[in-house]
Amino acid sequence: MAVRDDLEAAALRLLAGNAGAVPAPAAELRANGHTAGFTGGRTGEAFRRAFRHRFGADAEAFREFGRAGRYRFVYGAPFHLPKTIEYLARDPANQAERSEGNRYRRYLPLGGRQVEVTLTLDERGVAVAPRGRLSAGQRLHLHDLVRRVLGLDQPLTAFYRHVGRHPVMGPLVRALRGVRIIRTPTLWEALCWAILGQQINLAFAYRLRNRLIRLGQDPAAEPDRPVPALLPFPSPEQVLRIPAEALRRAQFSRQKSAYLANAARALLEGALGGLSPERHSAEEAEAALLAVKGIGRWSAAYGLMRGLGYLDAVPVGDVGLRIALQRQFALAHPPDAREQEALMEPFRPYRSLATQYLWRSLRTTAAE
Repeated sequence: MAVRDDLEAAALRLLAGNAGAVPAPAAELRANGHTAGFTGGRTGEAFRRAFRHRFGADAEAFREFGRAGRYRFVYGAPFHLPKTIEYLARDPANQAERSEGNRYRRYLPLGGRQVEVTLTLDERGVAVAPRGRLSAGQRLHLHDLVRRVLGLDQPLTAFYRHVGRHPVMGPLVRALRGVRIIRTPTLWEALCWAILGQQINLAFAYRLRNRLIRLGQDPAAEPDRPVPALLPFPSPEQVLRIPAEALRRAQFSRQKSAYLANAARALLEGALGGLSPERHSAEEAEAALLAVKGIGRWSAAYGLMRGLGYLDAVPVGDVGLRIALQRQFALAHPPDAREQEALMEPFRPYRSLATQYLWRSLRTTAAE
């Protein structure tokens, strides 16, 4: 049995509410090199370390989730709380996300259903409170999604070590230590935002996104009438069901409507299914995205960064990135595409993180 399977089996038993579920599988761990030189109680210690490394949380947190249906875990790495809260609250009118102080609510997709989840963040960790009953598998999926959205699996220490002596990025990462790429729960949501944000200003992109959210739930809805309730982000199927006339009335151009439909069909037909850093190189994933009409280099890079978690993507041509590079490098003119590529090259293989830090050096950007 692989160590990963052992750990997942232990996690699922804890999340199912089995209080005595933490095993000490000494034979399996020793066979895979995780307990060499450890015996007795220290084998349990090795297992706990392996558990924390795999899940980014202690077994005790999963036990709490299994017992109480909610839990809290510690970040375990640098985390910039004020900048995170600022980012999550960037659109106060967002129908699919609500941020009140350090509390953030939204629906997350779990096993074919949308589950409302509240995250309460502080300097050390996050409390996670889903609404309704979840299976052990759904709880494990939820934990992975929370870590994904908050960017808790991103290798900040390695990134800081790589850029620490750079004359521009070094001071920037020290000033913004703990900032992470806040990700979307799905590639689909990232692609929607990338398509909606093409060639328009940030305020109008926010309005289009909220109209899409409302029309996705009710194609006959008045697109600008706020809905008191929190709404799930619409699925590809829901977006394809919105009549073309409803999108036109909501000020979606024919081109944007077509591009959203293309991305939705590509996901439903499997053309973009299974893309991940574990299975595909960045070049392979980018090629798959670029094959969808309406997804260009900027949109593909945005999808790689925020939707799929690739660490070395650069949205060349992004307005915010261009402005940030000009300011940070004290350039006489905004850099063109070739100059942007050259300026970002020293930050490889962490150019996604470098892009995020450059974006966050500005108050707002069109890309975020």
